[in-house]
Amino acid sequence: MDGRTKQEALKQDGLSRIDTHGIARNEMFTAYVNQLQIEMFDHGYFRGDLSWNRYGVSSPFSRLYCMVADAGWLDTEHGRVDLVPGRMYLIPSYTRVDLRTAGRIEKFYFHFTASFSGFDLFEGVSRVLELPLPQDLLDRLLASFRGVEAADILAFQGVVHETVARFVRAFLPDVGSRMSLATKYRRLHDYVAAHLDACLSAATVARALGLSETACARAYRRDTGITLNQYVHAQLVQRAAKLLLLTDLPVKEVAERLGFADEFYFSRFFKREMEYSPREYRRVGGVTRRR
Repeated sequence: MDGRTKQEALKQDGLSRIDTHGIARNEMFTAYVNQLQIEMFDHGYFRGDLSWNRYGVSSPFSRLYCMVADAGWLDTEHGRVDLVPGRMYLIPSYTRVDLRTAGRIEKFYFHFTASFSGFDLFEGVSRVLELPLPQDLLDRLLASFRGVEAADILAFQGVVHETVARFVRAFLPDVGSRMSLATKYRRLHDYVAAHLDACLSAATVARALGLSETACARAYRRDTGITLNQYVHAQLVQRAAKLLLLTDLPVKEVAERLGFADEFYFSRFFKREMEYSPREYRRVGGVTRRR
């Protein structure tokens, strides 16, 4: 015996490591494959008319439109984006748009979040992204969408992942560094997710994890460009928005679930972050549940 364990690498070729059995493993896959998640919130085949027109729509999850027929457009802070057949469009979370059509619009859509250890992969992207829509990709989406078997659900998930991957490859060249950063702060983000409520603060998180409050705050801001308190608030707003859009809970109960002292304080907090009161947001943003 030469002292090597069964899984010890004998040599490395790029991202692959080859062990004593001659098995090559992709080191990036090993480290990251189970931390990448796409969570679906809604999907459907939509045929709409002038009733589709909505103004100031913002969503806590990303939306992907696959245009099938007719046309529409999005008015955004960066200008107009025409929605035409043969193209697909990704609207990142919290990107405010006006939904417009002059007559009729037909599309397949799904709403999702793509995250890695607490980081939204499209975090900080505030413009609508656009790519060609290959006919075979649309055909596979629709075929699996119309199926009734477990295999169809798995196939649909696979095509959704493939579709999102096309946008990641085209528009997120720095995604590897984002994933490395998310790994560094995974323990912190996991704690925030498990204990998220209105009382949670950066100081509470640091103390709970046995970290220096000052050093933790300084490092987090240096690495991410935002403060830890801003991250906590963003997660709280996202959870509130999801409860408002995806459930029929009264606003008072949403406030209670999130640990706010009363509905008034919750409404003031939410309007400061989202520019809408909870009731206004549910009314205006409710279109994202259907379209």
